[in-house]
Amino acid sequence: MTRLILGFANEQDAMRVMEVLPKRFGKYQLTLHPDKTKLIDLECETGKGERSFDFLGFTHYKGLSRKGRPVLKRKTSSKKLTKAITQTEDWIKQNRHRSLKELITELNAKLRGHYSYYGITFNHKGIDSYYEQIKRRLHKWLNRRGGRRKWNWEKFNILINEWLPLIRPKIYHSFLTAKPILEEPYAGNPLVRVCGGAGR
Repeated sequence: MTRLILGFANEQDAMRVMEVLPKRFGKYQLTLHPDKTKLIDLECETGKGERSFDFLGFTHYKGLSRKGRPVLKRKTSSKKLTKAITQTEDWIKQNRHRSLKELITELNAKLRGHYSYYGITFNHKGIDSYYEQIKRRLHKWLNRRGGRRKWNWEKFNILINEWLPLIRPKIYHSFLTAKPILEEPYAGNPLVRVCGGAGR
């Protein structure tokens, strides 16, 4: 199955493409997924339709730049954020009895991988949330290594900030140049989107 997004500044253009697209796909024995193919108006009024969509782990929505210009913003989708936190906590739980250096070194690799994918302009809140949740879960499981509470919050913060620092969130990609992970050449004028899923 192939997924694609088409962006339009004009709703009528989007409607015309929606009429033609099934025929074009049909020439190559392809069909559009009936549940995943739809029009989304990012400028519709609250309560009158969808104003965002999820794609490749991000929630895409209309926002304004610092200069007040309309842009297509992205944030970690709530579903993907919850999944990432759960999977990382499971890993910490299973590996909590390893040496602190080994544990935090590998955990940092996981944090770095998350930031390198989700660290895009306007999503600092999303990667900050991931960091904070993982930090708290690391604290929880370190205190269950031997049945005794060894790390109060003050001592734990010295550990992750000075002794064996946890990698902090970092923005790796500009929303204008994030390729090929996300290619949104229409990001400066996000009015109407067509989301489609094609399959043979």
